[in-house]
Amino acid sequence: MVRSSLNKLLRSTIADLERDIDTISDILDGRDSRDDKVRLLAYAGYRSAAAVRLKGRIVRYAKPLDAGEGLLTRMRAMLAIYNSQEVPGVSVRIEGYGQAHDVVTDEEGYFHLEMAIDQSLPATTQWEQVAMSVPDGETEQAIVQVPVMAPGSDQHWGIISDIDDTVVETGATNFVKNWRRVLVERPQERLAVPGAASLYKMIARDHVAPARPFFYVSSSPWNLYGFITEFLELNSIPHGPMFLKDYGIDSNKLIDSGHDEHKLAAIETILAFYPEFRFLLIGDNGQRDVTIYAKAVKDYGTRVAGVFIRDVDGSCRSGPEGDLLASIEARGVPTFCGAGFDDALTVVKSLDLDRPLEAARAVVAPAKA
Repeated sequence: MVRSSLNKLLRSTIADLERDIDTISDILDGRDSRDDKVRLLAYAGYRSAAAVRLKGRIVRYAKPLDAGEGLLTRMRAMLAIYNSQEVPGVSVRIEGYGQAHDVVTDEEGYFHLEMAIDQSLPATTQWEQVAMSVPDGETEQAIVQVPVMAPGSDQHWGIISDIDDTVVETGATNFVKNWRRVLVERPQERLAVPGAASLYKMIARDHVAPARPFFYVSSSPWNLYGFITEFLELNSIPHGPMFLKDYGIDSNKLIDSGHDEHKLAAIETILAFYPEFRFLLIGDNGQRDVTIYAKAVKDYGTRVAGVFIRDVDGSCRSGPEGDLLASIEARGVPTFCGAGFDDALTVVKSLDLDRPLEAARAVVAPAKA
């Protein structure tokens, strides 16, 4: 009880300090935050036949920085992405599916909405839209059209993918060695993991309108949502709803959930939301994805259709992770592990994942079992 009270007090104190820092920044910049123009950051949503889930954030508007070509100016532009200033208590209106809802941003500027609906899934996977606006504030756009992923009723496969070192080379396992890549390089300069674009294209057919729903789970912060989306587009990798992390501080948390907890919770959220779907899990062995995916297989069995691992250090078939991959295979779930995903194309074909309609018919019965 005492520890709980102290934690609550500490979190509240740090949250107050963060707000004070923002206020001081406003004063130094000669701004009155109550009159500031704001930016509505809307993230791609997703739906089932019964509900739509939406998320976004309100931050103070700031003119985009010209990254330039110098090291320091480019680093400053990248750090500015991380240093967004959230705006709590803003009312956001969401309109779609014949409904209108008003939600209010929390202490970190985020807003969430789960909208109950009664609307069958479309025949094929497609993007739908809802409209978002800030009725009582000044924004860049009066209305923002937000994409919502609606999986097709003809498919019972989906893909849950990591991002860092799974689709984009980040060197996340060695920040000191790869700091320049993280803090300086732009989306067009980042490299895709070998074979990732080909693998995802084989499964999706079309990166803009994928034949199957793609979901991305990562411990990268929400501040990088636009950066990641641009990278996916530039490399013809399918778009999809993302489950990123909030590294901010509010009165309810001191430090957000850890890497494992965040990823596993996101995977379980997706699996629970689509109980008749099976999912291919794609990740790497640089940040404990093997451990996380093994837990998902243990809890959900063959609802996990396969586990593909990008081997960043040549060790995924040995030691504890090798044992975990063997345990996944022992449960009847196919696995792949390689330095890139070029060789994974053969495994995809063996699972009929490169033929969406035929594969869907083959797995409907097991998925409901």
